[in-house]
Amino acid sequence: MTDENRRLRATCDIDARKRHEQQVVGLRDELATILHALPDPVFELDMDGRCLSYYARSEDLLTTSPSIFLGKTVREVLALDEAESVLQALHEARDTGRSVGRQFKIEGEHGPQWFEMSVAPKPSIADETPRFIVLSRKITARKQAEQVLRERESLLRAVVDNIPAEFWARDLEGRCIMENAATVAHWGSLLGSRIDDARVSPEAHADWLASNQRAYAGETVRKEFASDIDGERRVFQCIVAPIRVGGEIVGICGFNQDITERKRHEEQIHQLAFFDPLTRLPNRRLMLDRLEHALIGSARRHQEGALLLIDLDHFKDLNDTHGHEAGDELLMKVAARLRLCIRQGDTAARLGGDEFVVVLEDIDGVVEGLVQANAIAGKIRDELNRPFHLMRGGGGEAITYHCSASIGITLFGSQDISASELLRRADTAMYQAKAAGRNALCFFDPAMQAAATERAALHADLHRALRDSQFELHYQVQVDETRRPIGAEALLRWRHPARGLIFPGSFIGLAEETGLIVPIGTWVLRTACLQLAAWAARPETAHLRLAVNVSARQFRQAGFTDQLRELIVLTGAPASRLELELTESTLIEDAEAVVERMEELRALGIRFSLDDFGTGYSSLAYLKRLPLSQLKVDQSFVRDVMSDANDATIVETILGLGGSLGLSVIAEGVESEDQFAFLAARGCREHQGYLFGRPMGLRDFEALLAVHHA
Repeated sequence: MTDENRRLRATCDIDARKRHEQQVVGLRDELATILHALPDPVFELDMDGRCLSYYARSEDLLTTSPSIFLGKTVREVLALDEAESVLQALHEARDTGRSVGRQFKIEGEHGPQWFEMSVAPKPSIADETPRFIVLSRKITARKQAEQVLRERESLLRAVVDNIPAEFWARDLEGRCIMENAATVAHWGSLLGSRIDDARVSPEAHADWLASNQRAYAGETVRKEFASDIDGERRVFQCIVAPIRVGGEIVGICGFNQDITERKRHEEQIHQLAFFDPLTRLPNRRLMLDRLEHALIGSARRHQEGALLLIDLDHFKDLNDTHGHEAGDELLMKVAARLRLCIRQGDTAARLGGDEFVVVLEDIDGVVEGLVQANAIAGKIRDELNRPFHLMRGGGGEAITYHCSASIGITLFGSQDISASELLRRADTAMYQAKAAGRNALCFFDPAMQAAATERAALHADLHRALRDSQFELHYQVQVDETRRPIGAEALLRWRHPARGLIFPGSFIGLAEETGLIVPIGTWVLRTACLQLAAWAARPETAHLRLAVNVSARQFRQAGFTDQLRELIVLTGAPASRLELELTESTLIEDAEAVVERMEELRALGIRFSLDDFGTGYSSLAYLKRLPLSQLKVDQSFVRDVMSDANDATIVETILGLGGSLGLSVIAEGVESEDQFAFLAARGCREHQGYLFGRPMGLRDFEALLAVHHA
């Protein structure tokens, strides 16, 4: 080899070495950059777990001084269990040649500290003993967060499993991701199932899908549905709502609550309150409500209608001769025949005793109305004239009974007339039929309207009463279960200059019809607020509340809320002591506006009581929507609570319903100690009636309060 060749070869060897050195430097710099970027410390350990070296961007990441661990084995530094875990990871990394992860805990001065490590075998040179690169990260905060999350999940599970309703949740794909025990008991496990797999009837499937789709779109859906459980039809109230995280919908959830018993109670109250238990016909309350609707409908459609009052002739003789069981059987069979005689859409009702009512609607014209009403009444009379086969004494010897009826008829539709006035006209006509020899039909004679003249005079007197301040408030005490006065109901009285003290039953109906109820009601509210302000100024009466009846017509006045707000400000009356008593007639029309107005007044502190609860037609439909504080049991139920099982059941049901809805319940018309004891034993805490005090003037009422205060 020539000298020139040797020189060229040496030059090439130096170039290769330089390139290698540059690569090593590059790798070293790259490694240094990587190490510097790591947020966690890096350790080098040998097979015995001895720390040979370490690297940390900042020694603050080490959590302890390097002198504690540098050159020492893990058995010298860590507790036995943690040390063994690290050594096992070293052996596993050596044996598999792969990275191995472990978590371990160290008890520190400030409680347990958690660490996560990753162990990787370091490439060895020749016979060099195995070494390992260990990355260590402190994960105490993450462990604490996971523990909090587990605790919250456990709490959520405990809540979900113990709520008295079915619960489920679905993800965005429609898969069920959570359910509680109640859901599993009813439907079986739904976990993993999709919405299309819903175990509902085919007719309910489309509605079920629509409800879920509305929830996925961001709407909260409330509805009721029925389902069979163990062969029994159950009713559920369902809520389906979106699940949002950070404003984004991530799924939906649902609650199904079994409301079968509540529905049964509502139906029971409805049946007891509105239907005659013997004949299953509508009772007087429901009949009057339907008659009111018929009057409104006839006026709107310009159609005639007719009211028939049917009284069975000599019914008392049947009871006296063959017993009340035979009389009850006759009433039931009369009801069945009445149903067959009327058209669909007409109403047959039992007024009471042996009196029945039929309301005929949509009869064309006055003349045609007379003809049609006469024909239907004749059909009823003929049907009742057919023999009835009854059992003497309710189960003994069979008897054949021949019945007859006197029927009074009056038309409506062409005149502005109230239901009560129409009923009086039919009653007059019915007595004319009896006077004509019974088993007869008789139409009302318009010439016998002496009441019309009296009503006109009464209307003029009402105007004078407002002008001359003839009205006054009387107060009937309301007490708690210890008979301590807690307030009063303000009751309107009219001090007529010629007729003396007149009770509202004689003029309120006319005031409602003529619109005078609005200025009269305004006077009542102003007087009541002034009295509340006066009581509030005295320590011994400051706790008293005052209940005031508000008519539907007055409550619907556009400026009612502003008017009442001004009265409270001007008089200084404490709004929280004022309680407005509303009847269900207030709720029949425009329920949304009524609820909105009640919310406005409740914002002022005013409380609401639903008066005469159980006697109306619509209360249960609106009850759950109204911001009420109290239900008032009508005195018609309290009066016979000791002798009439139906009334007792109604009272008990209302008390239970009030308690379940978080409403207080006050019973009016309490007149005896037996009634008071019955009500108190069933949880009634507030009472009103003659047993505690009659309605009285202010002076007498405050004297009554003074006696209790003393």
